[in-house]
Amino acid sequence: MFTLLRRKVKAGILLYSLLMVAVFALVLQFYLGRVVAVEQKHQAQRASSQAYLMAKVVDKFAKEHSGQMHFDKGKAQYHIQGQYIHITVTLANQQEFQYQFYRNDEND
Repeated sequence: MFTLLRRKVKAGILLYSLLMVAVFALVLQFYLGRVVAVEQKHQAQRASSQAYLMAKVVDKFAKEHSGQMHFDKGKAQYHIQGQYIHITVTLANQQEFQYQFYRNDEND
């Protein structure tokens, strides 16, 4: 028997409390890992959506054979090759996304 806070306590209770603390720590670690993963996924989806939106704007307003457009969140370079437009979007954090769109006669 151990003395804990001036009371005699059996070792089984101490082992049980240590086990519960370990289980709680594992559950907490798993939960925090999932929260971090969800946040990283959200940031990646947001960056991808911003890049796609910039590429669609470039697709709509591109008139020359090649060029670039600057946005608040980054820049986009494009060149038209045949019936396709190739767009490379570089965000402010240096992430790059590449898109290729078919251009019909309405866009020209």
